[in-house]
Amino acid sequence: MRRSATRLLALVFCAALALICLRALLAALSPSPVVAYMNLADGLPAVIVQDLRHNLSLRLDHGYLTEPSFSPDGARLAMTEYLRFGSDIVVYDLRSAATRKLTDSEAIAESPAWSPDGAWIAFASNRDGDNEIYVIRPDGLDRRRLTEHQASDREPAWAPDSKSLVFSSNRSGSWDLYRIELETGELRQLTSHRAFDTSPDWSPDGQRVVFASRRDGASSIYLLELATGAVEPLVVESRYDSLPRWTPDGMAVSFARSVDGVSQIMLVEIASGLVTQLDLGGADADALVWARNG
Repeated sequence: MRRSATRLLALVFCAALALICLRALLAALSPSPVVAYMNLADGLPAVIVQDLRHNLSLRLDHGYLTEPSFSPDGARLAMTEYLRFGSDIVVYDLRSAATRKLTDSEAIAESPAWSPDGAWIAFASNRDGDNEIYVIRPDGLDRRRLTEHQASDREPAWAPDSKSLVFSSNRSGSWDLYRIELETGELRQLTSHRAFDTSPDWSPDGQRVVFASRRDGASSIYLLELATGAVEPLVVESRYDSLPRWTPDGMAVSFARSVDGVSQIMLVEIASGLVTQLDLGGADADALVWARNG
């Protein structure tokens, strides 16, 4: 009797262990996409982290937060925290709820972007007078200024190899896109147009940059082929579309669309051009980003 009970317990244990392993394998093969975005449901900016497949969400109640950027492992977020005067870059640990402030509230610091290798966080700041691009370690050490110009440099985004950044600047008289090498500081202008080219994001394969522009009147979404410099429209409508971001697989781009004063997140498939609305439970959402391991 005792031997039968022991065998039964062993079988139950093995079955449970097999089920756990199977679930882990399925999760690894088909990971759930996770996003973070700014929400204005209460009239004040807050960041929401949401598991799209399981409809689970977490609201970060630390200060007035926007412009989230995931660490490569998806465990932390770099964000802009609005202050009474200016703004700071902060890092929030999703596991421990601990927050680290990376800048010192002396000026405006905004648009954080976590490098794919996890080594740096790029951001824009006017701490030295003009708005420039900086990088800093996630622990707040080794802050470096990458650009130095009397114009305004904004919205840095990393190359997949973490060796260069693309950003928007009005140093040519209009807002265009530029590329800067992290180690050498070598600078190259990528676009040249009288319309505003802003909000760049580098594709996961490193071949293209998606950005927003008013080239066709209203703010629309465009693709820049880095090898040729060719620019082609991705989404052009009479509505206001902005803040494009690649999905981790590079198959689609999400962007914010203003509809009757409410911001919605749309998704456009690169291959087909099909545009759909991302289901976020009806939230007024903006500045959405994707976890790289999603």
